[in-house]
Amino acid sequence: MKRLSWYGLALVLVSTALLGTMRADDEKDKKPDKEKVAAEDKKFEGTWQVTKEEHNGQSGDEERVAASTFVFKGKHYEQKIGDEVVEAGTQDLDPTKSPKHMDVTVAKGQGETVGKKQLAIYEIEGDTIKASFAPHGETTRPTKLESKEGVIYIEMKRKK
Repeated sequence: MKRLSWYGLALVLVSTALLGTMRADDEKDKKPDKEKVAAEDKKFEGTWQVTKEEHNGQSGDEERVAASTFVFKGKHYEQKIGDEVVEAGTQDLDPTKSPKHMDVTVAKGQGETVGKKQLAIYEIEGDTIKASFAPHGETTRPTKLESKEGVIYIEMKRKK
C-alpha cells in the first residue's frame, strides 16, 4: 500500500506541474484587453508626418521622408508619398507588452510585401510615434527602438 500512495503522490505532483505550465502558456498567448487596444488604436487616429526614417542604420532619402505620411483609422493604415498610397493594410497593437507590440499586415503594397506580416515595437507619446520594424515576413521582432542591420526605424509627428 505504501508504494501505491508514493506513486499516487508523484502522479498528482507531475500532473499539477504540467497543468501549471499549460496555464502559463495560455496566459502568454492570451489576447490583450480589447478596451486597452481600442484606446491605443484611438491614439493613432489621424494623419502623421514622417520626420525620420532609417533602414539598416542609414538615414532615408530626405525628399522621400519629407513627402511621407501615414493615415490611421481604426485598425487600418495607409502610407503615402505625396498623394500616392504606396502601402495599405492593418495594424494590430498590443499596448500590454513592454515594449509595446505592433503587427502590420500589408493588403496593398510593393509585390512581395502583400499578405506578409511585419513585426514591430512602438512608443506613442502625445503627438509622436517611434517604431522599429522587422522586414516583412521576418519572425523575430525588434527589441529596441533603433535602426540597425535588418531593422527599419521611423519617427512621426501628428499633423494638425
